[in-house]
Amino acid sequence: MTHGADKDVTIYDIARLADVSPSTVSRTFSRPDRVSFRTAEKVRRVARELGYRTDTETVTPSGASHATGNLGLVVADITNPFFLEVFRGAEHAARAEGMLLTIADTHESVPRARATLEHLLPTFDGLLLASTRLANGDIQKIARRVPTVCINRPVLGVPSVLVDNYEGVLKAVAHLESQGVRSITYLAGPVDSWADGIRWRGLLDAVDPHSAGPDAATAAYTRQPPASTSGSSGITVRQLRVDEPTTLGGRRAFAAWQRHPTDAVICFNDLVGVGFLDQARHAGVDVPGDVAVLGFDNTELTALVPPGLTTVAGPLRTLGRVATANLIAIVRGMRLPTAEPRVLPTRLIVRGSTLRQQPATH
Repeated sequence: MTHGADKDVTIYDIARLADVSPSTVSRTFSRPDRVSFRTAEKVRRVARELGYRTDTETVTPSGASHATGNLGLVVADITNPFFLEVFRGAEHAARAEGMLLTIADTHESVPRARATLEHLLPTFDGLLLASTRLANGDIQKIARRVPTVCINRPVLGVPSVLVDNYEGVLKAVAHLESQGVRSITYLAGPVDSWADGIRWRGLLDAVDPHSAGPDAATAAYTRQPPASTSGSSGITVRQLRVDEPTTLGGRRAFAAWQRHPTDAVICFNDLVGVGFLDQARHAGVDVPGDVAVLGFDNTELTALVPPGLTTVAGPLRTLGRVATANLIAIVRGMRLPTAEPRVLPTRLIVRGSTLRQQPATH
């Protein structure tokens, strides 16, 4: 790492002022998915105040030899409605600026992502990376070669646009608690998904605001949470990992949930939630009476499956549109890359899958 205004600044200086350990500072910069949301924000704030930055924060598009008019959008799985909505927003923004957007599907595969990027990178003026499974170091290297914006994942030194997953989980837990829920199973997504990690962190903090800290954060992000955790709120949470973040994965997860049922299930995404709902219906399990089910993303499926899937909605088209607008501004030299993430708000869409108690009318 190099430093900006003050080359004498070290991670020990940041650790002292942020009141955390040097190892926590190091994780914030190298593996931010292993640090709690609040701690990472505090460390980054102190680092900015001290003028500390990494090499990737000085990247500009000036090294590009020619303009192609093409932008690339690399996604983890094009069949996931989440990415379709992001693409629609991104394509609209690119077209409005007279640029062509090419989408590449990596099928949730890191080797495929690397091969795809190596082949296509020379043809792009700029790159959008949407929830790819690439390591932070790989993304930082790519950002040195071509202007890059990450979607729904923060990477140190690389511009990003995020959905506020952490706040979304807090809203979800508050709603479930209002419906009498006392135990929650989180059906977790891919182990290397930043969104998955921050949702689990938010769930732990929602049931126990005092759980945050280096040890708790490390446990959460290395996917080694206790089998059952009860917070100061009295709500018990546990985590089960789906074998794939699809409707099929949700159906398979239902059998694992049945062995140790809880009052509610929060699913990694809407696809998992829809699969879980479908299997519950076939098994004669009442939703929401026997189990309340909640998803993420508010894709079109959520309103179509009975009894309607409650979900945490992110502005997915806006996510794609804002990320693309930022990328175009960087490509054209109108804006310097900034490592400070742009965070978009979430909202809770309540449907029949969690609504046990009707709201009071006056």
